[in-house]
Amino acid sequence: MKTLIKQFFTLAALLIFQNIEAQIIISDNGIMVSDIKTQQTGNRMDVMMRVDMSQLKIKSNRSLRVTPYLTNGQELIQMPAIIIDGRRRSIVHLRESDDQFPSSDIYVRRHNNKEQVITYEYDMPYESWMQSAEFAMREEWCACHDIPYSEDIITIAKSLTTPKQTTTEIKNLIPQMKFAYAIPKQESIAQTTTLNIYFPVSKSQIDPNFMGNSDTFEQLRKAMQTQDIESAKLIGYASPEGPYPFNTELALARAEHTNKYLTNNNLSLPNSTITSGSVDWAKLREMLQTNYISNHLKIIAIIDDVNIKAEDKNKVIREQYPLEYNFMLHTWYPKLRTTAITLNHKAKVKTLSEAKSTLQSNPKELSLADLYMVALSYEKGSKEWNDIIILAVENYPNSNEAKVNAANVAIANGNYAKAAEYLNTLPQEMPEAMNSRGILAMANGDYNEAMTLFEKAQKAGISEATYNLSLLKELIKATA
Repeated sequence: MKTLIKQFFTLAALLIFQNIEAQIIISDNGIMVSDIKTQQTGNRMDVMMRVDMSQLKIKSNRSLRVTPYLTNGQELIQMPAIIIDGRRRSIVHLRESDDQFPSSDIYVRRHNNKEQVITYEYDMPYESWMQSAEFAMREEWCACHDIPYSEDIITIAKSLTTPKQTTTEIKNLIPQMKFAYAIPKQESIAQTTTLNIYFPVSKSQIDPNFMGNSDTFEQLRKAMQTQDIESAKLIGYASPEGPYPFNTELALARAEHTNKYLTNNNLSLPNSTITSGSVDWAKLREMLQTNYISNHLKIIAIIDDVNIKAEDKNKVIREQYPLEYNFMLHTWYPKLRTTAITLNHKAKVKTLSEAKSTLQSNPKELSLADLYMVALSYEKGSKEWNDIIILAVENYPNSNEAKVNAANVAIANGNYAKAAEYLNTLPQEMPEAMNSRGILAMANGDYNEAMTLFEKAQKAGISEATYNLSLLKELIKATA
């Protein structure tokens, strides 16, 4: 049997439930509606009511469909229905496929002469026209195939919500509120560069003209001229077709010979370490993932199989997939016979000028801190500031700092629904977010919630909340 799927949500500025003026409504069929409440929170609306069907008499082969809805004469939103079944109709609905009925409808088996009460709750997107919408309920008697044969309309309330106190004072005060922006610290970013020196099969001596090695050494020379190399790591590798002990020795010899060649050619690297990676299975795996030869997934599975010894993997691949192995041996294995030189560069921090230039050419290259460094060069609230704040949240959508700052811009522009959308995803105890939620609650006319949030933000060290709290208290005095 269907039941109402309640939709719970956590929003930035929770508003207290409001009791609708009409407390009890009784239809001609005996349906009593009471405890009607609404909750508008940001861009959502929750409707609750108590539906008592204890006085309803229903025949075994009949159903009463009760459908709540909102309308202002032009727009209409229909909520999930309550289907109250007699005994036979209930059996029919139980036997029929769930796919034939909306999952949000409530199906109730009526037991005549017994008390039956349900709590109805529905959450929907809030739209401004709902402020003055009529809240009504349509009752339809149905028989076979759920075809209605009679209909009654019952008005529950003339207005869904009690209009909030959106006074001129509030509208004029919001632009005066102070927003708390979360500015991430500027951190230096260390970069690395990896260059590869290649070797003929079974060889460890350097041939500067082999497979473009001369170009690699030239790149290394240019990198060293910048004098920003802090340390380096040389890792030798071998292709997997030879005996594994031999490959391990060969890989280390390649790293050692590379280091010796660099020293003899005035390319000695600072703080360098030398090690062996033996066979570079990770690189071969990457080649398989990006080139999609036949049976590439099965070959990857062999590489990843911890039950196959490293020294046996090449043999298993060769025996099970000889065609693919022959291709890899001649095309990819030469690229595995290498010494990988990883250069660790000194960490750099962009200057304001560099960040502004990058913002114009390729803003995605900027870190979040870089973006805010540029933003802070403009006045808060200016077009330039707002544009960068929005760019920051677009480039870093998972950043709490970016989201709370974007919420501030949305509130300042009067887009409260968008602000709530950002704030909904932030930690409840984030100080800057508490201040923003307070401003949003105030904009929605909920002074008590705004007061609580500002006080919490103030205790968390947000100076802007102290100022906002004083403004709110003055407003409350003026409107008392």
